[in-house]
Amino acid sequence: MLLPAGMTAALSLLMYFLPSLEPRGEGLKRSQGLYSAAWAGLLLMGVAIELVTIAAALDWSLPVDQVIMGTVGAMLVLIGNQLGKSRSMYLVGIRTPWTLSSEEVWVKTHRLGGKLMVASGLVIIIVALLPVSPLARGTIIGVSVGAAVIVPVIYSYLLWRQEKKDQVPPSPR
Repeated sequence: MLLPAGMTAALSLLMYFLPSLEPRGEGLKRSQGLYSAAWAGLLLMGVAIELVTIAAALDWSLPVDQVIMGTVGAMLVLIGNQLGKSRSMYLVGIRTPWTLSSEEVWVKTHRLGGKLMVASGLVIIIVALLPVSPLARGTIIGVSVGAAVIVPVIYSYLLWRQEKKDQVPPSPR
């Protein structure tokens, strides 16, 4: 029963020391809300896991899958809400080669990614509350999370490519 609490404590310790490793300290300072939301999301997940562990030990009738899914959805909403406000850093965010090479690509990608993450989190919360078959539940969640992950990566590449195209001076004739 102490494993989830121990893992949560270890993650908190790690999150406490990680900022000292961030080479883009200014970006982290400007993205403190995102870092705090990620930390809070991890703590929330630890609490949910501890809750379902205790419930199982005490033989409580608790819908474990719904509690965990609802918590994951809440964590995505929490992090997604802050994602669009973040600035370029290596620690947290959509870290593609293209977002790390351009502040403008970072900002635009994270604004879109944040909206998609919030939407995905809300979908997961709704699905957790509805009487849906496990197959349908898994499919809906997979598509939702997949879109929130894949679309921003592709979008960041397209933005970066367009930015590079716009920077090329026209050839003299």
